[in-house]
Amino acid sequence: MKNFEILVKRELKILFVSVKHILSYSSFFLLVFLLFAFSVGPNLKILSSIYLPILFMIILFSLILTSENFIDEDFKNGCFKELQFLGFSPEQIFLAKSFSMFSSIIFSNFFLIPLTSLLFGINFSATITVFYIFLLSSPTLVLLSLISALFSLQIKRNKFIQFIIVMPFFIPIVIFASSTDIFNYENSNNENFLILFGFFLITLPISIIIGKLLIKETNQ
Repeated sequence: MKNFEILVKRELKILFVSVKHILSYSSFFLLVFLLFAFSVGPNLKILSSIYLPILFMIILFSLILTSENFIDEDFKNGCFKELQFLGFSPEQIFLAKSFSMFSSIIFSNFFLIPLTSLLFGINFSATITVFYIFLLSSPTLVLLSLISALFSLQIKRNKFIQFIIVMPFFIPIVIFASSTDIFNYENSNNENFLILFGFFLITLPISIIIGKLLIKETNQ
């Protein structure tokens, strides 16, 4: 447990000292969101009705495109091998990377979600609901994105195959997250929240096993 704590502190230090991961995620997120807003026009009724699906699709693609940044440098400079040599297990490395990536998007979206909610005419209570949905769905999205990034190290010659293989696993998360009624939260059926949490409980152990195997494979 102490080793894992040391590893998490290392990852968080790298994350917040070099803010390129946060900046790359945030800049892509804002750019695509503004493109959607300008393409739909100034009608707030239309914008607010499509806010949640747009939000989660942008979060998804932002994670997929930036997730490789969290492992690429450690892979190229041999840190994966060095960390295992120092006694850190592949599972600890995978979970520490996941926690770092999760911290990155939580920090970014703490500002991005309220900002984009204002642009799309979303009221305060609905924004709180959106953030709650984001907190429930993002751990699963992060785990899957990191698996995708590790997988991409094995098939650098064909990113399209990686996209086809990994994308179907994201779709149920996006569907249940974006289908929640954020404007009538108190009177609506909240099964989606339990389902999103259930996805995380299923994804976590499977991701740890696959992440462990992929990290071992990258070191060979």
